[in-house]
Amino acid sequence: MRRLLSALLVPLALAAATTAVHAQALDRILSAKKIVIAVQNDVTPYSLLDANNQLDGLDIEVGRQIAKDLGVDVEFVVVTGANRIPALVTNQADLTIATLTLTPQRAAVVSLSTPYTAVPHVVVGPKDKTITSWDDMKDIKIGVPRGSFQDQYISLYVGGDNIQRFEDDATTFQALASGQVEATAFGITVANSVLEKNPELNLEVKFQAAMTYPTIGTRHADMDLRHWVDTWIFYHKGDGFLQSLHKKWLKIDMPDLPAY
Repeated sequence: MRRLLSALLVPLALAAATTAVHAQALDRILSAKKIVIAVQNDVTPYSLLDANNQLDGLDIEVGRQIAKDLGVDVEFVVVTGANRIPALVTNQADLTIATLTLTPQRAAVVSLSTPYTAVPHVVVGPKDKTITSWDDMKDIKIGVPRGSFQDQYISLYVGGDNIQRFEDDATTFQALASGQVEATAFGITVANSVLEKNPELNLEVKFQAAMTYPTIGTRHADMDLRHWVDTWIFYHKGDGFLQSLHKKWLKIDMPDLPAY
């Protein structure tokens, strides 16, 4: 009987210990009265610096509303595209809200929420360059932000040594503007903003490359926080908040968003 009780109690104790560890994230944030969120500042209209050099954009408003709904202050930590996941893994942030597109590879490293937005990605290049398909891109120089969703799908569909990787969207665009590369890919809203602001570069959208589903990242261990974020997304899909952000920043109705 003693052995039987021991066999039953040990797994229960381990389960209780695991639950205690997983329950720490929200308690820690609420006790500290602050949530730390990793964001970018160069992915218009998701993240940008306004006329007063302050953070703004759809992702920034999402982060501020999350803090408001938790009843805590928010601290934004600015990261590059390549550092969005390391910021979580190294405990520099509680959440990453930085157009972190859903992929199986990322989900193996950090926990990804249900999508809070969806945006088509498009290939952008010079008007005088014929680029209508992936085949046309196999013999031209292509720039991508290192470790980004663009890096993944362009590497998959094009491959080869003609892909050049840069630190972020801004340096990738500068490479395109200077002629260092001949094509890149952006979310449609970023692409439209780039084309509108730089007509002298004679760039255009070439074709749709992929549909992206940005998510909010948490650490795997922070299961309670991930569940809360999913609840937050579900709630604000229903009350119109996320729809209002799509109309304000993306100039589109909120697309149908998958849930899982």
